[in-house]
Amino acid sequence: MEHSKMSLHKETLKCTLRCLLGCNVGEVSGMIIGSILGWETISTIILAVGLAFVTGYSFTMVPLLKKMTFKQAVKVAISGDTASISAMETAENTIAFLIPGFMAASLLDAMFWIGLGIMLPFGFMASYPIMYWVMKREMKHGTCQMC
Repeated sequence: MEHSKMSLHKETLKCTLRCLLGCNVGEVSGMIIGSILGWETISTIILAVGLAFVTGYSFTMVPLLKKMTFKQAVKVAISGDTASISAMETAENTIAFLIPGFMAASLLDAMFWIGLGIMLPFGFMASYPIMYWVMKREMKHGTCQMC
């Protein structure tokens, strides 16, 4: 594999892991809040997914703010991460519904944490190819600002 492709895969891996971490900080926070407040499953999912996007964008923006304005960083984060976060959230929530007992598990149940451990790799696998495509396209146009 040529050096530039290797570098692109390495950067994509780094960005996808940052996205996975950021999104799941938000997602788990939403699950915790919904659980504490005794919300119905659908309300908790809506909050969790919303927070996943907010924290996912935020995790992308932090390193970007060292090189650009807040407005530019917001634009890069939204244009670069929306498809990736959407794929990650779709994969993770689909798996969550397929794991018996996960949606009813509380934060103190082993099933919650086991389910989360099962979901995360699926979210990563769904997000990585999209992140790679976005970064490759941006590099080709000389506009790659990711990570």
